[in-house]
Formats: sequence, structure tokens, C-alpha cells
Amino acid sequence: MQVRGFFPARVRAAMWVVTAAVGLAVVARADDSFKMIHQPGGGEMVYGPVTGQTTMPGAMGAMLRKVHGQFGERPQVSRFFRTKGSDDSVATFFTVNAKSQGNKPMAGLVLVAMTAGQQPTGALLYDDAKHFHASMGPMMKKLNEVWAHSGGTSSGAAAVGHAKPLHVTAFPDNSGSIGLPDGWQISSARQGTMHASGPNGESAHIGVYVPVLDPSNPQQGPMIQRETRGGQLPLPGMYVAIPYGTEPFRTLQEIDRQLRAKRHQSPPAMELIDAQDLGNHCTHFKVHIDQHDGTGRMFSSINMCVFPPFMPGHYTVSLNQATLPDRLIDEDKPTFQAMFQSYKTNDTVIEGESQAQITQIHEIGRRAQMQADASHEAWDIHQQAYHNQQDSQDKRYAAFDNYILDQSVIRDTQENAHGTFYNADAEAIVKSNPNRYEYVPTQDYVKGIDY
Repeated sequence: MQVRGFFPARVRAAMWVVTAAVGLAVVARADDSFKMIHQPGGGEMVYGPVTGQTTMPGAMGAMLRKVHGQFGERPQVSRFFRTKGSDDSVATFFTVNAKSQGNKPMAGLVLVAMTAGQQPTGALLYDDAKHFHASMGPMMKKLNEVWAHSGGTSSGAAAVGHAKPLHVTAFPDNSGSIGLPDGWQISSARQGTMHASGPNGESAHIGVYVPVLDPSNPQQGPMIQRETRGGQLPLPGMYVAIPYGTEPFRTLQEIDRQLRAKRHQSPPAMELIDAQDLGNHCTHFKVHIDQHDGTGRMFSSINMCVFPPFMPGHYTVSLNQATLPDRLIDEDKPTFQAMFQSYKTNDTVIEGESQAQITQIHEIGRRAQMQADASHEAWDIHQQAYHNQQDSQDKRYAAFDNYILDQSVIRDTQENAHGTFYNADAEAIVKSNPNRYEYVPTQDYVKGIDY
């Protein structure tokens, strides 16, 4: 049985096809029967049949080796992705310093499309890294035209084309950056947290960390009463008060309600569609939400993680949220995925800005009559928790991608190898030999292999 999916030691140029019966790797060479087009407005693309290959993973491996040969350097690739309705294609964005062009930074897209029973076709689109976001759209349009004219499949190109070109936008405090499509703008960004809005009521909230006090804790409870004057005033800053261990969806609702109350806004109407436990105290929610801002009911996809207390009665919740009209879900989904993948942080700036939070944490500790050295120790724990959160967040992003792409990670206990497969294939492999193959929970993902 042929397995659909990738089984890399790292996300590199070599791609492996794995079967359930044997750990056979097939790596075949692509020929040079590719055509090249130089775009008048900038950028170049090559396309053609990927001969010698019978699977999309094998064809993708051949295309990535072609990138390596083209620029004399192994490319750095993003996550592989498909879009809804395009099971016959797979793509990935890449960056590379072109040794063949004096280490010039380049960016591009590799695409492989394959219709059942036909030879795979591949395309490579690239340009100067600073210009690729502008030239990708015209190149995708041209690729669709030439593939349609040559009688080849254009479904893959059309599917990837749904991801709109992004413009890298730095945060005002230089604590990070994100790629945004035309019509989008950052409404606020600080300390790695980003809020952006689109032209049709869409919004994205990334890297949001909410400090939470537990009112049932014997130390924090009295302090909360003093700070709020018995509930008459809100807690300072982003702080909210929710008992640790509250049901996840209720926690999400309370965070939204309390933060909006600080801005004198009424709580939104939030209807739960689906909730999936991602492990590590993380949950993925699909909800319908009405913010009472005139945009009406919207669809929202939310990843929420609740981190264990780093001092008595004090814990943290992280949130990443994408919100858009129901009618734009299929159209905007690839663009949202590309935006979230382009999000980057500047940890040096973030840690510098965190000094203000240290003062706030120490003040809260003083009011709760905590010893100064205990407060410093709590901050050290918080700093370690922050770094651990970064790695956990990467794992959660990988799990979220797998959920969207209907995939699972399994491992071969004999060979100590991991691989990502479509759920149906993963189930077939595990059932074929449950003593050898097993599912890998999110917390056991291996960096450099599964994410």
C-alpha cells in the first residue's frame, strides 16, 4: 500500500515514500525537460513534467533537489500545505541564499500537481526575496495559463493561487513581523503580540498571552479584592481573574468578557461549533461569534493553551485567533495559513520590553506580602516557562496544521522513526502492525522531524 505523506529526517531536499510493509525509500531523479519563463515585471519560473516519479512526495523531492541545483544551496522550506478541494497538489514556500548569484537572498514557491494515473508535473517560481511577494501573483496567473494551454493540470496552481501575496510588515516596536495581504493593516502590536484587521471584517490575533489570577487561591483572592475594590474596578493591564482548572470553553468566554469589560464593551455572543483537545492543556475551538460591532456573525478559529501556575494562583493563557465571514472561509483559509506561517518574533526586543512586566509582577507580589526573593524566583520560573512555551507553541502549530490537513503523526517503534500521514493511511498502517506502529501525541513531536 502506498502511503500519502512525508517521512523526513528533516524538512530537506530528500523526500521519502514509506510503505506499511517495508521501510523502503524511493528517491528518483527528475529529468531536465523543463521550460523557463522570465516575467516582464520580475521573477522567473520553470515548469514541466517530473519524469521518473510516480508519487507527489517523490516529485516534490525531485523539485527541491532542482532548487538546490539551481542556486547551489539547500533551500529552507516552510510547512507543506494543500488547500481545500486540491488533493491532487502540494506546495511549499522556500528561501535560499543563492551561492550561484553571490549569496543573493531569494524566495520562491515549489508546486507539484498530480492527477490519478498521470505523470506528476512540477513548477518552481522564484524572485529576489524583497520582490517575491509582489511578483508571485502574476507568476501564478501566468503558470495557470501555460499549464492550461499545454493541456496539463492547473488545479494545483489555482489552489495555491488562493493564497494572496503577502507584504512583510514590521511591528511598530520592532518586536516581530508578519506578512499581510493587500487591504490588511496592523491595529496594534507590542511585545510579540499582533492584532491585524482585513477589508471584509477579517481579523487575526497572534501571540496573545493573558496573565490570569486565580480568585480561589488563598494568596491571590484577597489581593484581587483589594485591587478591584470588591469587584468595582477591573484588574490592571491584561490581567483577568479565573479559577485555574475552569472548563476550557468557559475560560475562553471569561477571558473575552473580562478584557472587553476593561474597554467598556459588552460581551460577544459566542456559539461553540467544535472543540478539539490538542494535548498539553491546549484546545482548538471553532466558534461563531458576534462582536456587536456591526459586522454580524463571524466564523472564528481559536487555539488556546492554559499553562500551569508559575507562582501560587498565577498562570498564563495563550491565544491565536483567526476570524472571518462564513462566506470567505474557503477563499481566505490559504491566506490565513500563509500569514500565520510568516509570523516572526524578535526575542531580544521582547525580553527588553518584559522588564516593565517584572515591575508589575513584583508589585503584585508586594501587595500579596510575598518576599522579594520569592518574587525574583517566580520571575526566573516565568522566563523558563516563556522559552518552554515557544517550543510548545511550535508543536501546537504543527498539530493544528495536521488537524486542518486531516493528518496524523505515527512512529515506527522498531526503527525509532516518525512520519506524517493522512488519517486514513495512518490508521491502516497502525492497524496493520499495532506492535510496531503507533500514534504520536503532540507533546512527543520531535523538533526538526515533526515540526
